[in-house]
Amino acid sequence: MKKIALFSAVAVLSVAGQGAFAHTGVKDKVVEGIAGYNNFTITHGCNGNVSLGDHRDVIAMSVLFPNAADPSLAKVYKLNSAGIQTETLPDLSNDIDGVTPGVGFTKLGIGLVAGNNTLFGNFLPTLDANGAIRGFQTWAGPTPYDTPVLPERVISVTGLSPFRYGAVKFQTTSCAKSLKVRVAIANWCKKGWASRADDDRVDLWIGHTTAVFNDQRTMPRATPYDPAIEAPFWPTMTISRDLVLNPLPANCGEGYDLAIEPADADIDALLPPKHGKYPDGVPGQSFHPTLEQ
Repeated sequence: MKKIALFSAVAVLSVAGQGAFAHTGVKDKVVEGIAGYNNFTITHGCNGNVSLGDHRDVIAMSVLFPNAADPSLAKVYKLNSAGIQTETLPDLSNDIDGVTPGVGFTKLGIGLVAGNNTLFGNFLPTLDANGAIRGFQTWAGPTPYDTPVLPERVISVTGLSPFRYGAVKFQTTSCAKSLKVRVAIANWCKKGWASRADDDRVDLWIGHTTAVFNDQRTMPRATPYDPAIEAPFWPTMTISRDLVLNPLPANCGEGYDLAIEPADADIDALLPPKHGKYPDGVPGQSFHPTLEQ
């Protein structure tokens, strides 16, 4: 395996003197009915979540969207005006055009973006058993750089990791004002199985622990963590309803918001980077990304 470069993205940070991080997130909000491009914002490297001292550079990133065909592999919630989850829904079929009852949110239209200006040198789609693109994993690639272009240990700028999304429309009869698409993300800062016990190996952005991702130290929080001021965090792409072209029905009142996130089983199966061969139809030789599972 060729050496993987310390290349990637970085950071704008929070209020001086506080132990709060600027989190990895989604750059832009999205308006319904319009396909386009967006970016994940990588705002700092892994630092063990102990202090705002030196950070390790992000050398790889794995991403999982809640777009499985099996609705049991996602969690769907109705939210009130305060963002509190008030109801769990079986799927999005009552609110989003093209979603069939008993089928997951397959209409998200996720695609990868390539080019010289992308943050990581290499990337691969994450495919499920049906061959659908569920996310991607990126790493810097086989050519080592003498100096990281954007070192995350220096908190100064924000790096962008792009993706494509499809047009999502709300049903005219729905009372939903927005859909918050919560994305599972892991920013990797160390490679190899020997680093698995290091809390600066990875920053996890999944809102809560799972059976596989069960180390609270790798989930960036305020220092010390105070649940009263910092709730579990999901990188979120918000799709807003066009209330001019698609107004809420008269009986909706103020309406509600929706949220969808990958289920724990989906995260545990597809978020860890894997080594192997490129999927069929993707050019290239065998790959071996940053981490050995």
